Amino acid sequence: MKWLRNILKGASLTTALFIFQACYGTPQWLHDSEVQLQVVAQDGSPVDDVEVYTRFADNEDLDWNLCGNTDAAGNLSTVIYYDENNDPQFRVSDPAGRYAVRDTVVADLNGTIVITLSKTE
Repeated sequence: MKWLRNILKGASLTTALFIFQACYGTPQWLHDSEVQLQVVAQDGSPVDDVEVYTRFADNEDLDWNLCGNTDAAGNLSTVIYYDENNDPQFRVSDPAGRYAVRDTVVADLNGTIVITLSKTE
């Protein structure tokens, strides 16, 4: 009899969660987009193995989310999630310390986004 009670508890919980999702759905305001980034130095040469982060530009309270590291050609292809009312902000950081940290807001996600870094002093 105890097993029947456990089955009914599980079925009730599953039903409640299903009804919640049916009523409220999944968030429709969040979009995803595949983004092509290229990180270059001021002289135009590609910068490899730098970390690229993203977050919403107007929300300073959010933590930065790591998208990945650039390859030998300075390229990174990643999928980001963004709000249609807020442009994504990118941060490029070099763990080796060769280049200064760069923050930039990108309004147009079409094509390859080129981010130029300056050397640290």
